[in-house]
Amino acid sequence: MLNRLIVTLLYLPLLAFAQQPDDWGRLRQYASEIGVEEPCATPDTTCLRAYFTHIVYGKPHARLGYQGLKELIDTARINRLTTLFRAGGDWCPLLDSLESHDPTYRQLKAYCIRCLVDDYMADSLTIEQVKSTLNFYRWLNRFPADKRVIVNIPSATLRVVDRDGATLLSSRVIVGKTSTPTPLFNAQITGLVAYPYWNVPRSIAVSELLPKIWKNPAGVLADMNLQIIDGKGAIVAPESVNWSALTVKTFPYRLRQSTGCDNALGILKFNVNDPYDIYLHDTNQRALFAHDRRTLSHGCIRVEKPVELANIVLGKPRFTASFLTTCQKQAQPKPIAIPQPIPVIVTYNLLDIDEQGAIVVYKDVYGWWKLDS
Repeated sequence: MLNRLIVTLLYLPLLAFAQQPDDWGRLRQYASEIGVEEPCATPDTTCLRAYFTHIVYGKPHARLGYQGLKELIDTARINRLTTLFRAGGDWCPLLDSLESHDPTYRQLKAYCIRCLVDDYMADSLTIEQVKSTLNFYRWLNRFPADKRVIVNIPSATLRVVDRDGATLLSSRVIVGKTSTPTPLFNAQITGLVAYPYWNVPRSIAVSELLPKIWKNPAGVLADMNLQIIDGKGAIVAPESVNWSALTVKTFPYRLRQSTGCDNALGILKFNVNDPYDIYLHDTNQRALFAHDRRTLSHGCIRVEKPVELANIVLGKPRFTASFLTTCQKQAQPKPIAIPQPIPVIVTYNLLDIDEQGAIVVYKDVYGWWKLDS
């Protein structure tokens, strides 16, 4: 009985109000302006809870292929917000405190609302792109972390942001070609490898490398620093292989590129626990970062600033810029532990804020927006 009395007293301030007739209209108008679809027609508890969850936490991209990060949704405060709204209390401050305070999100939200009232900005396609990007930043609220790595495919860029959305690092990247697109996913960087081997994926080995090797086995293998590895992990001498007796289907070995500055992964690799064997890495073709079109890889993500990213992931300045150019000969791969896993989120935003704070629309490099619109 006493417990029931306490609960009643706690809710007396809320019960003193009745939901204002214009509250539902205000909420629907605000949600519409920032691109949140109305989940239902009447503001009952279930409807409101879903509505506020979408406003605060967004929803995943339709093409998200894998989610390896745990969602953290503050259901207690969402429920409190729902109760406050239904009781006619002042719900706006609580909603504002729950919504993303990422500066990019706030700038885009202001821009989107202006789009709806300024005729000269009312490009419907751009407005839809703004709303899509706003949803992405709301969805990021589900994965709070002190550091997050965000890769945007259309801009071919990487940002490391802190919990408040401040940018700790901006870097160009190279992402997958249209024929081998980088999938959308979220996972974690689990560790680093200095001087990694490149274990050539079989799809690349049989379709691209073996036809060249068959023409000149010793020469091509030497030029590319490729090793032949048998099923037990032992290195096989090229001259011991009966090349004329093998086909693409019967090739029983795998190919591995030796470590060093000529390695396709460069000299730093960031392990990521996704199911696609997609990871971030340095490269031996750094001049390609100067290109505007950077959809050039087989799906993995090459990073222009791997040293800076490594130091952020490690939480201390372990590597200097000269590490990329001071190459050790015949170095063995060196795994490096990190203090804690770092979230990696790969997304597809055609519109975003650049380093100068300007709103930029990027090319639909994979044609996904056209297909999904």
